Amino acid sequence: MIELTCNVNVHLSFSPALTATRTTADVVAVATVVNCPSPSGNRNDRQAGSVSDATGTITSLGGVPCNLLATITGSGTVDWSPDGGRTTFDFTVNTNPLNGLIALRTAQTSGPLAGTTSLTVAAANPNLGCALGGLSSLTVPIGQIRFVGT
Repeated sequence: MIELTCNVNVHLSFSPALTATRTTADVVAVATVVNCPSPSGNRNDRQAGSVSDATGTITSLGGVPCNLLATITGSGTVDWSPDGGRTTFDFTVNTNPLNGLIALRTAQTSGPLAGTTSLTVAAANPNLGCALGGLSSLTVPIGQIRFVGT
């Protein structure tokens, strides 16, 4: 059952930047979710949320300075409005079609949406200058996220 469907904007920063030879980095992610209707009717108190503390790691295949074939894993917290609830989650981002669907997946581990999973399929844009300076960020300017109950 679909609990929530929201518009999402995500920004992932990598430190240090990934290059042809540097294939791992730390990740800091921020995101906003807005316009969140609840098709199930169970989550009408979750209209929008923000993520400001998500962290993790990225591993790319390397070989070229701006290699977008990568896997990102980590965890974070959504602060919901208008009620102020908090949901913690684990996430995986796959940008390598050899590893399956190119998507952001989450599993909510505590809080109001505990036990749900989500899927976001959207286009991600690398930082300008990626080809010369390496991959330092990915941005999803607009995507759709669905939280599904188990």
